Amino acid sequence: MWFFRSPSIVFGEDSLSFLNTLDGKKIAIITDKNILNSGLITKVENNLPHDSKTLLISDTLPEPDGDSMVLHLNDIKKFEPDIFIGVGGGSSMDTAKILFALYERPDISIYDITPLVKLNLRKKSHLIAIPTTSGTGSECSWAAVVSEKNEHRKNELASPEILPDYAILDPEMVLSLPREQTVNTSVDAITHAIEAYVARWANPYSDALAEKALELISNNILNVLENPGNVEARNSVHIGASMAGMSFSNSQIGLAHALGHSFGAVFKMAHGKTVGLFLPEVIRYNYKSSRTKYDKLNSILPENIRKGSLDLSIEDLFKKMGQPVTMGTLNINEDEYHKNFDLLVELAENSTGIITNPEDINREGIETILNKVHGD
Repeated sequence: MWFFRSPSIVFGEDSLSFLNTLDGKKIAIITDKNILNSGLITKVENNLPHDSKTLLISDTLPEPDGDSMVLHLNDIKKFEPDIFIGVGGGSSMDTAKILFALYERPDISIYDITPLVKLNLRKKSHLIAIPTTSGTGSECSWAAVVSEKNEHRKNELASPEILPDYAILDPEMVLSLPREQTVNTSVDAITHAIEAYVARWANPYSDALAEKALELISNNILNVLENPGNVEARNSVHIGASMAGMSFSNSQIGLAHALGHSFGAVFKMAHGKTVGLFLPEVIRYNYKSSRTKYDKLNSILPENIRKGSLDLSIEDLFKKMGQPVTMGTLNINEDEYHKNFDLLVELAENSTGIITNPEDINREGIETILNKVHGD
């Protein structure tokens, strides 16, 4: 028996106006300082019901640990919100999920948020996610990534009950997204779609979303990078990224994420950049078990990108986007790389992405892929 889970999705131009229909009178907004300074929070606030009261929490960290996520939990409890709104990238939306869960259930800890425990949330409030990047997929997933303080490790907490009630995909919220973040997050979305499509738990629903996500993103991302103010192209990439988020949320990730999480945790690099770094080589590794599906995805790509196989097509697309496909362009200290090599392997081995990757892999296989991407 399978389940398909998704928030209610409000998308397209002027989607933010949906906020004015909310019944809640006390609204907690969770974001970070960069989003606050960009003026995007003002756009959100201008669309809220005129008689609503807001509590603004704007100091979410880029890779928050559990302590920083719950820093303002007492303020939340005193405010007693009807609605939580996470505005930003994955960190802000994930922090909103955690605060929402712990406000609803003050008797539990962060690590009680698992698929195995029924939490009975939504007795006091509801959850909305508004992404300001096109890639993390957090607005459509029932997971929250929590970094371990003082450790090179990230935990993925998950429960169907922290899936947002609404995801609002307004292209106006990503029009000013800087080029580097546009590249990083769209690479993340492409990786979500491809890994979800071949994951061991892939299903007809996740497959359909992955195919459409890759189509929308690959046909529009180069246009977005050349013409950042193109609303139509931005909207297509934004919707495609959300579809990729729904796809992997309902089928899971794979080896590129296992390696990317490991590399990003050790060398403190953007998540999209690190998963994309390994994706072409992971596709090559998985070809023996996933050729038919990879060939189908390759046929979806636009002709100006499509090569003889998906790995080469993605490699070419990433190069056109400015996404690294080898470590040589990342300015990594060679001594630090070799010193941390065993840790990189260990972290990848312990990732859940190994479980759902279509092809089995052992320590030696992980070492081989790391060496190939390193250029050895």
